[in-house]
Formats: sequence, C-alpha cells, structure tokens
Amino acid sequence: MHRPSLVVVALLASAWSSFAAPASAQAIVAQNAGIANPTQVFDFGASALPNFAPVTNQFAGLTIANASYFTTGSSNNLVGGFLTRNSASPTTSLRIQFAQPVVDASFVFHQIAIGTTTTMRALVQGVEVASFSGSWTQSQPNNYFGFANTYLDELRIDFVSDFNFDTLAVRAAGSAACVFENGTGVNLAGFSCATLPRLGTQWQGTVATNANTLASVLAYGAGGFGAPLPLFGGELLLQPSPPLVTFTGFGSYGFPIPASPGLVGLSLPFQAARLDLVNGTPQIVLLNGIDLIVGT
Repeated sequence: MHRPSLVVVALLASAWSSFAAPASAQAIVAQNAGIANPTQVFDFGASALPNFAPVTNQFAGLTIANASYFTTGSSNNLVGGFLTRNSASPTTSLRIQFAQPVVDASFVFHQIAIGTTTTMRALVQGVEVASFSGSWTQSQPNNYFGFANTYLDELRIDFVSDFNFDTLAVRAAGSAACVFENGTGVNLAGFSCATLPRLGTQWQGTVATNANTLASVLAYGAGGFGAPLPLFGGELLLQPSPPLVTFTGFGSYGFPIPASPGLVGLSLPFQAARLDLVNGTPQIVLLNGIDLIVGT
C-alpha cells in the first residue's frame, strides 16, 4: 500500500481545517437515481395496508401526515406500495418526520397536476434549512428528488391536487460512506474504497491498475465536485480551484482520520487517475471520483 511520506502526513494534518468545512446543501432535482449507499430505504412494501388507508405511524422510523397508502405493480419507479394524497385531508402538504435526523434523503415523486408548482422543503425542528420549487410530470423517468449534504429531521412537500411518493432512501446522521461520483460516465470506474472513512481509523482506497500502468494518482479537491470538465479523453470531476492536492503511488492509498467527533458528516472529495503506457506512449487515464463522508 502507498503510505504518505512525512511531508504528505504533515500536509494532511494541516489540511484537516479545510476538510472540516461542511459540505454545502445540495438539492436533488429530477434525477435518474437517488442517493448512493443509503443506510435505510423505506419502500412501503406491497399490500402492507388497504388501498387508500390513511398513513400515520405504520412504518417504523417515520411519522407521516396527509397521505394515504396504495399498492400498484411497477410504474415509472413506483414499485409495490407508495404514498398518495389523503383525500379526506384539506391540507396539500405531505409531511414526513424522521425518528432520528438524517444527512441525505431522496425519493421518487410523481407530480400529478401538470403545469403546477411543487415545493420541497427540508426542516430541522420545524425550521426550514433548504428548499426548491418546480413543475414536473407524472410520466417523466427522471423522477428522483431530495436533499444531499443536508441535516434534516423532516421532509415537507407542498403539492397541488395529488402526488405519488415512493422509495425514500436516507443516510443516518453520523454514518461513514463512500459516495461514487462519475460525471457523465465517460471515465473508467477503477477507484473504490477498501474501508469506510470512520473516525479514528486508517482509511484505505484502491485504484485498479493493469500490466501497462506506470503509476496511479489520487487527487483531493477542496472545492468539491463540479461540472465535468473534458480532459485527457475523460472528465475532470473535481473543481480545479482551489488547486488540487495530489498523491502519487501505485494502486493502494491510505491516510489516518482523526478521532474527532467534529469531523462527522464532513465531505472529502477525491478523484483517481492512472498513467498507462499505451503503444509505447505514456497516457493519462482519468477514473471515477468518490466523496468520502466521514462518520462512525
């Protein structure tokens, strides 16, 4: 395994203050998939309740208001049971409260009334911390919504007429995670976590090499992931500013994560690359990225 030199260790130690900058809240709007590596998924089963039965606290870990239950087959990312409007309620606001706070939440949402505006909100103890609004359709395939890098204990969706809601995926606050990032999918998927980034441990990652690989590189970007930038026949996924910190090695990497509770939930964005010898010429091959979420 590539072990950081004393210079690199010193750099990491001084860089924890920049690592400690909380990741900014990010809306998940009309995507083709929800959050990666959730710690829990509420799929609402199938025939768990009678059709149109009001839903309150029948699903452990959730308290739900202004929704009814319905079971279908499989329809545009609805699978089995899902939530829909409680027609007996005069309120057009779906409320879902979590028994414990979460840091990411995504879900499938069908907007029934075309041309109307739906507002989705994340709250903590009744106070809104993030929100977005838009107009979507019941038939669009990109119907995953939610909030990433957002500490919340309640979802509130202000709708018009009716809705369908399913596959609520969450990441519990404090859970370590490796979140795969790969832009438009052009880059090879060759970078993975060998361990999760847990407090007080040595995180380990792996870059896939081959017989033609001369070296591998791991880059840390304090600016986080940005819009993919075409480069070397692939995509640079990290924001280039501030300058990237790079670690050269061969396949395996590791660094210590301090046992500091204040680091829980922090984001460490990395992208890997290889230097391969192709037809006698060195060639840079950009690989996928991983957002390391520090946790327990």
